[in-house]
Amino acid sequence: AHPIMFNVFVWVPQHLLSHHQYTNDYHLDMDVHHFSPARLSQAQPSTERTTRPLLGNDGWHFVWKGCLTTLGTCVLQPLRTLTEKPTPNFDVNISPVPAAVTKRTLLLSMLPSFFVLLYPLLAFLRADPLRCAFLEVWPWVGMSLIWTSMTQTSHIQASCQPSEASCWTANQIQTSLDYSRGEPLATALTGGLNAQSLHHAMPTICCCHFPQIYEEYSQVCAANGVQIRTSENLATATAECLDYVFRVNAPSDAAS
Repeated sequence: AHPIMFNVFVWVPQHLLSHHQYTNDYHLDMDVHHFSPARLSQAQPSTERTTRPLLGNDGWHFVWKGCLTTLGTCVLQPLRTLTEKPTPNFDVNISPVPAAVTKRTLLLSMLPSFFVLLYPLLAFLRADPLRCAFLEVWPWVGMSLIWTSMTQTSHIQASCQPSEASCWTANQIQTSLDYSRGEPLATALTGGLNAQSLHHAMPTICCCHFPQIYEEYSQVCAANGVQIRTSENLATATAECLDYVFRVNAPSDAAS
C-alpha cells in the first residue's frame, strides 16, 4: 500500500481493526466517513449544516473525494496526527495512529509519499509542465480510483447495510457485495476483490485461492441461510453504489 495507497500506521487501525471488524457500522467503521459530509450509511443521522449541499446533493463529495482518497490516507490523515488537528467535519481526529508510534516515526513513514509529491515538481516543472502535471496528479487519482472502485463499491450499497445477523461472519458477508463471479479476467484485474464477501469472511486467506474455494463457500452460505449480495459486474455495482449514495444524500425536501 505504501506510498500511494495508505500510510502503514493509518492502514492497520483504520482498515484492519476498524473496517474489517465493524463493516458499515457508522459508529465504528472509519471507511464510512472517508467522504464526509456525504452520508454512506442509512442509519447515520443527518448533521445540521449552515451551507448548501455541494451541487445540490452531498453525494458529489463521494465522487470527487473518491478520486483523491489515497492522498488523504497517505498524507493528510497522518499529517493531522503530527499537527494535532481534527478531521474536517468532525471535532476530533477520527483517524489516529497507534499510540506507540512516535511523531518522529510517523514523519519518517511519510517521506516516501512526500517524495511522490515533490519529485515531479523538482524534476519536470520547468522543462516539461504537462509531464509534471500528469506525474503529480495521476499516481493519486489512479490509485484512489482503484481503491474506491475495488473496495468501497463493494460496501456502499443499499443491500449491504448492517442488519441483525446470526453471527459476526454472516454480518461480514451480508455487508459486502460480490460481482463478476466465476469470470477469470475480472478476478485477475481486481486481485480477487470481486469476491469481497469471501475476503471479509476469511481475510487471512490469500485472494488467489478464491476461485478454487468460492463454490464451496457459496454452498456453506446457502446451507446456513446467509445471503451473498451480488451484482452482475463492476459497472452495475458502481451504478448501484452511486444511485444509493445520491438517494441517501438527497435533500430532505427532494427525498420526500
